[in-house]
Amino acid sequence: MADSSAASRPGPAARLRALPTQAQDTLLVLAVAAMSVAPLLPHLPAWAGLFSLGLLLWRGALAWASRPLPSRVLLAVLLAAAVAGVLLRYHSVVGRDPGVCLVCMLLALKLLEVRRRRDAYVVFYLGLFCVFAQFLYAQSAPAAVWMLACTLGWLTALIDANLPGRRPSLARRLGLGLRLIGLGLPVMAALFLLFPRLSGPLWSLPDDARARTGLASDMDPGAIARLALDDSVAFNVRFLGRRPPQSAMYWRGPVLGAFDGRRWSALPPAPQDRSGQAPALHGLGEPVRYTVTLQPTQRHSAFALDAPASAPALSGQPGTQLHLTHDLELRSDHALSQVTRYTLVSWLRHDGAGSEPAARLRAYTRLPAGDDPRTVALGRELGRREAAGGPRAVAAAALRMFREQPFRYSLHPGTYTGPDSIDQFLFQRRIGFCEHYAQAFVVLMRAAGIPARVVTGYQGGSENPVDGLWVVRQSDAHAWAEYWVAGSGWVRADPTAMVDPARIDRSGQTLDAAEPLLGLSLLGPRDAGALRWLRNLGDAVDQSWNDWVLEYGQTRQRRLLRELGLGSTDPARLGGDAALSLGLLLSLGGAWLLWSGRSRRDPWQRAYALLCARLRRAGLRARPTQAPAALARELTGDPGLQDVRALLLELELARYAPAGSSASGLRRLGWRAMRVPIPRRADRAPGAPRTSQADADAGDTIPRHSS
Repeated sequence: MADSSAASRPGPAARLRALPTQAQDTLLVLAVAAMSVAPLLPHLPAWAGLFSLGLLLWRGALAWASRPLPSRVLLAVLLAAAVAGVLLRYHSVVGRDPGVCLVCMLLALKLLEVRRRRDAYVVFYLGLFCVFAQFLYAQSAPAAVWMLACTLGWLTALIDANLPGRRPSLARRLGLGLRLIGLGLPVMAALFLLFPRLSGPLWSLPDDARARTGLASDMDPGAIARLALDDSVAFNVRFLGRRPPQSAMYWRGPVLGAFDGRRWSALPPAPQDRSGQAPALHGLGEPVRYTVTLQPTQRHSAFALDAPASAPALSGQPGTQLHLTHDLELRSDHALSQVTRYTLVSWLRHDGAGSEPAARLRAYTRLPAGDDPRTVALGRELGRREAAGGPRAVAAAALRMFREQPFRYSLHPGTYTGPDSIDQFLFQRRIGFCEHYAQAFVVLMRAAGIPARVVTGYQGGSENPVDGLWVVRQSDAHAWAEYWVAGSGWVRADPTAMVDPARIDRSGQTLDAAEPLLGLSLLGPRDAGALRWLRNLGDAVDQSWNDWVLEYGQTRQRRLLRELGLGSTDPARLGGDAALSLGLLLSLGGAWLLWSGRSRRDPWQRAYALLCARLRRAGLRARPTQAPAALARELTGDPGLQDVRALLLELELARYAPAGSSASGLRRLGWRAMRVPIPRRADRAPGAPRTSQADADAGDTIPRHSS
């Protein structure tokens, strides 16, 4: 008996269809509210997110069980608790984070007291504000698509709130919402393209909108290894001409010369940097020209192929400039908080970079006293043994040691701690990532009395086959070394290439070919390839979004207007053009709505109007104000109109019978109304009903009820 009763119990879908219309509408609004709040949850305190989701679930349970709403006293207590929590957490209710946190909780609370139409409109306003708030944290293409879906949901809920009587299907309501969005798209596009750009792109995040990402301005062992597990895009590159081999792509970033035994950091700026003097650089061979699109990092470092010829102009973040330091590092005067772009020229081979003051060269030989004694002793021995060959011979001996002895390259080398951490790496475990090898090489060179430093950045990258751009990911983060040779300047040395040459020269393969894609090691090669294709497609979409939406500023607007034949970029002129375009679009849209409203008829009306028109052309009295059955009775005396009378009776049933007729049945009736034979007046028997000119000119009004 228990099994039979369980089997007869309706499922969730059947119970949902059996709920009252108001409860179904409430559940739809709750689903849209959850969609709108979900992207904001990572930016809310944990208690605020649980508070909002808990209230939404509570409201859903009340709607599902058709239970009454809670009392206003309880809601007032919950509101006071929400406001107090925001004040305790942020000490204010004004600002981005406290404001978004409070609005999310207010949306959930308001859904528990919707009793009048005014309350419903307040819910819609709060929900749309939550949708807009997502742009304060993310501006990517997926975020925009999600926001569009949330907007469609709120429009559908708003349509529900204004539809009297019986609701159409959810698919039809969603279709109406899509039509409303489609009607607004031309206006949105006109305003986006023509509205004057006073400074920079249209969308601009606050300075604190993004966490710091990418390479830091200092380095401790393990930092780059952790960054190499991040598969996100650091920057995209479009080569304007010949693309260099992957093994030669060293994307130069922070240059680190100060070492305290644990952490590497930059030395104070060189005197040439304070004076604004550009570094002297004599390039060899053919230079490489390219454009970099850098993702926001909230840091000051930009990246270029080693070595950039000059500081490029920066677009995408107004008021920010790039400077080329004496160490050939590109640095901005403000944190890079927006998607930025710059075009520059680099020399892959160069002869020297000017001279270095003696005091600065001494700074590049300092080591913490007493740390790593075995490494220091080995460096001094290499210096004495290779003294005749100079710095290049010492560097070659150190690199040969890394190549010939059993060192291993690993993303998970473990932790090296203490004042002898480099000794542990060189003489005991011999497992490390690129920063371990770079810092060990620099310490060996400094122990030999040769100035040396660590350079961090990225190495290599991969081509995106979807759009042809070169993509450099955070997983391509790398560290290498440079040592000073008198007369030649700083010379690059990469000990990681000695230990694992495949890390540098991957011959078209990426690091994720050796590592599990996105950490999914259980997937087979075919599945991993499909995921990689999807990732490349997403990268291409994001790049296009950056190009045409986020970076649509004054420069791009001027270029577009020139292509359209509008040379003037005066803000007043642009504002007038935008207003004129908006007015034209609104006029065209209004005219289309009026025309479609006048010509809109359902299939039954079209079929009956067509049949009446054919009857009038045949000389019969066929007033559309009549019901089909009444018209059929008037045609009873004419034996040649039997098929017409049968069709009129079917039209009567299709319109007024309780069951009505299906859409396919109405289409068949319309087809028959066009094809049914109607003999002309001369062909009919005497006494058949005739029509007058007044009847022939009668209107086209369709009856709403049977006569």
